[in-house]
Amino acid sequence: MRRYHFNDVLFMKKGKVLSLENEDNKTVGFIEKTDISGCEKGHSFSFTLNDGTATMIGIKKRGIKNFLTATYVIKMEDTTYMLKDKAGDNLLYFCILGEIDGKSIRIEENWQNEIEVKIEKAHIATIKKDEFSLKSFILIEDDFDASSTFFAITVLMYFMHKIYKNESSFIESLLFD
Repeated sequence: MRRYHFNDVLFMKKGKVLSLENEDNKTVGFIEKTDISGCEKGHSFSFTLNDGTATMIGIKKRGIKNFLTATYVIKMEDTTYMLKDKAGDNLLYFCILGEIDGKSIRIEENWQNEIEVKIEKAHIATIKKDEFSLKSFILIEDDFDASSTFFAITVLMYFMHKIYKNESSFIESLLFD
């Protein structure tokens, strides 16, 4: 497996740029907060590879009908994809389903609080966070292309998971405190 990492921050503000580095500590791309039309303010991020290819992801604005399940908007140059929380499961743990380029994708939290990415039911990546160093690691299969849409989505899902954790802990405190 190949290993990528970035130095996380407790609160990501607009203008802050995180660099994603490979095993040789060479920068492969940049992560930053962004705005996407039709998405919740403060809940959108972009990942730009060194070649300039950018992928953005944001949580679509929610209303009464979809208050408990999020829809994730993924924007690239001329393509837009939608992924959704798996209804019911999302109340217990982070779980997103969808289809990208004709392939099913499942992104879910495991018992170790890591994020696993599966394409066509095959495990392709794991995202791990080191609580003490604030470094986050992405372990991805060797034969997986780092310039693919799936790689960019994997990188950005870490931030969607952070939003999910913040929102679920807030709801939990309302219900149980």
